[in-house]
Amino acid sequence: MATGEWEPREEDAYEFEFDLEDPFISAADEPIASLLDAEGHHAPSVSAVASTVRRDAAGFISKVRFGAELAVQPRVAYLALNYVDRFLSKRQLPYEQQPWAPRLLAISCLSLAAKMQRVADFSIADIQSDEEFPFEEVNVRRMEHLVLDALDWRVRSVTPLAFLGFFLSAFYPPPRHPLQVSAVKARAVDILHCAQPEVKMAEFSPSVTAAAALLGAAGEITAANLPAFQAGLDACPFVNSDKLRECGEVLTAVCGVGPGRASASADTPVTVLGHHRSASSASESDWTVGSAANCGGNDAKRRCMGPPSQWG
Repeated sequence: MATGEWEPREEDAYEFEFDLEDPFISAADEPIASLLDAEGHHAPSVSAVASTVRRDAAGFISKVRFGAELAVQPRVAYLALNYVDRFLSKRQLPYEQQPWAPRLLAISCLSLAAKMQRVADFSIADIQSDEEFPFEEVNVRRMEHLVLDALDWRVRSVTPLAFLGFFLSAFYPPPRHPLQVSAVKARAVDILHCAQPEVKMAEFSPSVTAAAALLGAAGEITAANLPAFQAGLDACPFVNSDKLRECGEVLTAVCGVGPGRASASADTPVTVLGHHRSASSASESDWTVGSAANCGGNDAKRRCMGPPSQWG
């Protein structure tokens, strides 16, 4: 190795606690431009998300996400499935020869996600407590390194959650009552968690998915503000209106998004895996408007074309 050449180390990946709503290692000069530049590098392929390996891995993550004794935090499960999708977009696993491979991938991605979220009580042994043949920790660690290599150590994923704060600060119509905006955001997060396992969601960029989830949430919680919010997002130069409409239709089909359905769907969301569970814990619903952008509507549109900044 040449003198001064940097070699990634596992501990470097976890130097900072990873906030899914603010994936940058350091403050970006042009937050939305940096997110837009990064989202293409982090978006999974449709073929990867439609694979049998992904289906089985998602099934295991969903089991530990909703299991009474195995439950992991919603954001850990969300980030883990994102890692699975990104890994499978770069690498293939020999499913026919090794049918256990999806479970090993899921456990490794859950472990990585727990580290990134600084979850102290996460246990590889615990999430395998009901498995007949649990994996040894050394094998999970090896798989973690394969995942990290496939992701080029870019573990600070740019997901739809990273765009929520920007869209709310830039396009949500006044008056912006804090409790109302927080409720819209919390419901959008529920929708994103519910929809993530759906294969068709891979057809949409993280930014479009975030915008569609916010529109669905606004329609349920504050329908009077929906037309103005819709108009603002339709005018956004980087949101494709057709894709936004298509994504909204998928969210409606998968998560039951629609006026008057907020309470019912939050209590019993139905994912493609057939689980009927609580959409989020109380702590997940307490999120406030994030820091994805600190700019107003007109300024936000001008900033869209700014240069990309560093991202993890």
